This record gives sequence, structure tokens and C-alpha cells, in this order.
Amino acid sequence: MPRQTILLGTLVLALAWSGPPAWSAAPEPGSAAALLDRAYKNLYAEDYIQTLVLATRSRGGSEMRRRLQLTRRQSVRPGKALLRFLYPQSIRRTSVLVLENEGASDDFYVYLPAVRITRHLSSAQKGDSFFGTDLSYEDVEPKSIEDFEVRFVEEDAPPPGAAPCVRVEITAAPGFDSAYERQVSCLERERGIILWTDYYVKGRHLKRLTVDPAEVRRVGDRWIPFLITLETPRLRSSTKVITEDYELRAEIPDNLFNAWNLEAGDARSDRRKTTPAPDDDQ
Repeated sequence: MPRQTILLGTLVLALAWSGPPAWSAAPEPGSAAALLDRAYKNLYAEDYIQTLVLATRSRGGSEMRRRLQLTRRQSVRPGKALLRFLYPQSIRRTSVLVLENEGASDDFYVYLPAVRITRHLSSAQKGDSFFGTDLSYEDVEPKSIEDFEVRFVEEDAPPPGAAPCVRVEITAAPGFDSAYERQVSCLERERGIILWTDYYVKGRHLKRLTVDPAEVRRVGDRWIPFLITLETPRLRSSTKVITEDYELRAEIPDNLFNAWNLEAGDARSDRRKTTPAPDDDQ
């Protein structure tokens, strides 16, 4: 049997599984987990369509820009996401389907239109570079507090002019595979925003994510960062994640997130099949 047929069969089975009937209870109010949960829900708790530019510069070279559309359905659990590259032409219509799983790694399926093949990524590939950027595949999957253990860590005095924040250490919960040994994030209590995150692998600092506080905007009842920078010092590379537009959706149909649409659909049809939220002013 051809490998592509096997992969598509696996994908159909994954989509048919509806997941466990219930999700974990909310974290205890005031805990480190509750603070991080609020930050995750700011980013992932609703349905939306987002247009992004990934601008990467490595070792002083010229900037590489990739533009993509992200359609995310998080109002119904388990969540799902569909990413489609719009630019440059060499990767246009390359698409990534993300299917969330409770207490386990999410499933990633990558459609490569040049060879007409859909590939299922293994959990070991979650730490791989996301199409030549400083992001990994794990960085683009939705985050759920149930997948992590969180604790407050002692804070040093912030540098002069730095925004005040609460520091937490994040590690993978038992049974959940993460490409990172641990993460240390600084969270703004007032709006529930992740201001920065340091990522560690095998005891070494790998990279830092930084949010520009001046580019955090209110969308509905949530606070969304419109400019994020990831820096990988060892590689002397950085990627700016620039949000061009962010549109809440009242309804995103489940049939966008299947094998057929992954390969045959496109960004315009995905957008056309969704319903704008009544209060969406983006």
C-alpha cells in the first residue's frame, strides 16, 4: 500500500476520534498554573483567523519573509488549527494541520503540494525548525495548562525601565512530550500576557521569545500580541512574528480540519467558509 494512502488513513482515524468526554478542572485561583492558564486562554481560547508574517534573519544575512494564514478552532475541545503559506511562491499552498490531544503530544500533518504528499510528523520532530524560522513546530501548537506543571520562581529585581512581571517555570506534565526541558516565562498579571519566555534544552539556554508590550492590542475581551521576536543566540538568528490582521470568528466548521481540505482547500476558501464574529472590528 502506498505510504501516502497509509498516512491519509491515519489522519482520517485521528479526525474520527472525538477525544475524552471531559477536560481537567480549572487550576486553583492565584496559583502559578492559574496565571499561565489565563495567558494561554488569551492566545488560544476562541476561534479566529490570523494573517502572519515570519521575518527571519540569520548570521547577518538578508531577511527571509514568509506569509501565512492561520485558522484556529479552540471553542470546541480538542482544538484544531490549519496553517497555509501564502508567500513566497516556492512554498505557497504548503499547509499544516494541527490536531490537539489531551495529555499527549498534538498530531501534525504537513501537506507538500510540490510532491503531493501529506506527512505525519513524529513527536521527536516537534523541536525541528518550522520552515527555516526560529520557531519550532511545538511553538505553533495550541497550549493547554493540562499539559504542563507550573511553579513560581524567585524573581530578581527587574532591569531599569523593564515591565514588571511574575516569573514562572514550566515543565511538561507526565505523559506529555515537549521539545523543551523547561521554560521560564515572565507574565504580566494585569492583562494576562506572556512578556518573555526562555527555552532550555539539556540544561542549556536555547532561545528567547519576547513580546513588544506596545504592540499588544485588545481583540474582543482578549489581549493579543501583534509583534513577537524569537532569538536563537547560538545560531545568531532571529524571527519576528508580525500579525497583519486578527479576526474573531463566530463559527469555524469542523470540516475544514480534515485530510481532503488539507490538500484540496486554500486560504480563500477557508476564510469564506467561516462566519465573522458580530463584534469583530479587526
